[in-house]
Amino acid sequence: MTYKTLCFAALACVIPLVCLKSLAAQGDDRKLEFDQFRVDVYHGGPKIPREFHKDRDGLWVDESGKPASAPHVNFAGEYFLAAHSCGTCCRYYTLNDLRTGGEIGQVSMFDASDRAPHITKDGHTYVPILFFKPDSRLLIVQYELDLCTRVQHNQCRQRYFVFEDGRFHAVSKTLSSCTRQGEEPE
Repeated sequence: MTYKTLCFAALACVIPLVCLKSLAAQGDDRKLEFDQFRVDVYHGGPKIPREFHKDRDGLWVDESGKPASAPHVNFAGEYFLAAHSCGTCCRYYTLNDLRTGGEIGQVSMFDASDRAPHITKDGHTYVPILFFKPDSRLLIVQYELDLCTRVQHNQCRQRYFVFEDGRFHAVSKTLSSCTRQGEEPE
């Protein structure tokens, strides 16, 4: 066998193995489920965060006066994770501890607003959509690409995070497609 033939044979064996390893790693990321990060849900009296209040009609609003849902435990056992609109394709999130009423600033890493860059490394604009549950520390972030631009087909990328010790820790790579699991935030 010639040297050239040996090189081609080696590449023919290595490339499929690398592809299989990559697919297996991506498959492992997709196996993350809310039940793997369960927590007990706080049922005591919530301390309402300052930025949420009722208007004179008794409806809940945020600090901008925009409609909001009543603060309730909807993430990681004791937190209220809220999405706020700041215009077309502009969204930011707040995370409040309902035991203390304090705000957790770590959630700003998922904002797509005028104050935060929202362009991927390869030049796509994105709007992050967060999926979460009251009894789990798992956060699924889906990055809807080019949502507000004229393209034939929008793409979606996804990444998993776990909330621990007041911080979000990535527990997966950014996946090139999205699953349709989870619940849309209220």
